[in-house]
Amino acid sequence: MKLLKVVTLLLLSLSLVVGCSAGNSGGNATTENTSTNTEAAPTEQAANNEKKIPITIAVKYWNGAKWAEDHPTIQYLNKKFNIDLKLQIINGGEYGEKFKVIAASGDLPDVYSIGGSDFLNWQSEGAFVDLMPLLPNYPNLNKAYPADHEAVKMLNPSDKIFGLTNISWIVRDTVQIRQDWLDNLGITLPTADEFTIDKFYEIAKAFATQDPDKNGVNGDTIGFTGSLPQIRNAFGIANEWMEKDGKLIPRQTQVEEYKAYLAFMKKAYDEGVLDRDFVLRKGNEVEDMMKGNKLGVFNYHNGYHLLQGDIKKNNPNLNPVVAPMAPPIGPKGDRGNNAYVNGLDKVVINAKADADKIDRILQIFDWWVTDEGTSVMKNGIEGIHYKKNAEGKYEVTDKWESGFPRFLNSSLFTRPGTDFIIFAWSTEEDIQRHNAYTELAKQYPWTNDAGGLEFYSNTYKDKWANLNTKFEEAVLQIIVGKQPIEYIEQASKDWMANGGEQIIKEINEAANK
Repeated sequence: MKLLKVVTLLLLSLSLVVGCSAGNSGGNATTENTSTNTEAAPTEQAANNEKKIPITIAVKYWNGAKWAEDHPTIQYLNKKFNIDLKLQIINGGEYGEKFKVIAASGDLPDVYSIGGSDFLNWQSEGAFVDLMPLLPNYPNLNKAYPADHEAVKMLNPSDKIFGLTNISWIVRDTVQIRQDWLDNLGITLPTADEFTIDKFYEIAKAFATQDPDKNGVNGDTIGFTGSLPQIRNAFGIANEWMEKDGKLIPRQTQVEEYKAYLAFMKKAYDEGVLDRDFVLRKGNEVEDMMKGNKLGVFNYHNGYHLLQGDIKKNNPNLNPVVAPMAPPIGPKGDRGNNAYVNGLDKVVINAKADADKIDRILQIFDWWVTDEGTSVMKNGIEGIHYKKNAEGKYEVTDKWESGFPRFLNSSLFTRPGTDFIIFAWSTEEDIQRHNAYTELAKQYPWTNDAGGLEFYSNTYKDKWANLNTKFEEAVLQIIVGKQPIEYIEQASKDWMANGGEQIIKEINEAANK
């Protein structure tokens, strides 16, 4: 039972970290359009904006700074669109439950984000404005969110659009290696073709057993920890679901693939290559190990250059170098980075809003996806959050971090794209590094072929969490040697018998509709 509790806490913490990571990545524009146009002085709106309109927006808060009522960007939006903007800032981990309480009170905000089964259930109750007939009146928005885009269609009826969605990374996180550690050990960084799962193991073992940090002590560093989905992918295991022989199958049924994967992981655990405490590690602890110069191979995102700075801050004598890699190649040639499912979360407009309010909200979003709007919502207000220096280049002011001007852009709504960390003051080197990373990451997508369909399965909603926890407990027991590798056969049978078989049936029925 102790291990079951640990697994439950581990899965919960990982879900919160993923949400936090996704919600605090900065502003965005498309990779192809990295404009930092800052000519953002308020312009005249249509005559119908003569009436001042109050607008309430609920937004998730994860960590860092958050906006006060008199934030400069709120003042800017109030003036530009003649609105009285109020934010309801809700802790991200409590957002879902608190929103149910707000909904029960009948006092929902004008704009908020919602996803999954709640989005499906609430749309059937008439909770949201249908944007399908309205978007053609807002050309920038209509172009950014075309009705035929897969992410826009996700979870919506075929003839309606009940919310705008995040269209961003297909793949964001990659395997990354401390190249300076390799250099210290005299190991050459492998090319994409050379980076097999065996080469991965060789590197991780050297990091765990030798002295890659050059502190004079062997074995006080860690090769890798448990949060590396690319290893599982290398053995052909689905990113939750994959299509095989015309049918969607879940990873819990891939017994033979799991046996090969578990043999690899158990060997790594037994030989001290895998972090011995990986079961107990929470997401923030893994990042602390990275920043603390203790972890050699990890799963990370496009902000790896910032991670290098954090490592150096904690270890001033180091010159850390982090190298993003192609995922390792498995024994049967499989490789991949987990792909996101775009479209599961929607930004919706309360159906109780009147026509004038709906128009004003859509005006704001229509402006937001332009170069001007994205610049304001990502960079902040020129002269307050950033300014030109004596050389004519932009630089942040002391209000940048404390003011967190990208808060709404990070937590509520963004223009489609991926360059969340490209700002008005970003250098050409920053832009080139970002674009190169994006090209690398998107080469190896390991997709979830049933993404979004799970919300149409009542059995999934009722039983998945418990089934998944028990299955992962079995996986962990095998890795740490409490059960033999063959135990995965029983774990798979139990998963099927206790609801998995019905989930498979319902998911495939939803796919065929």
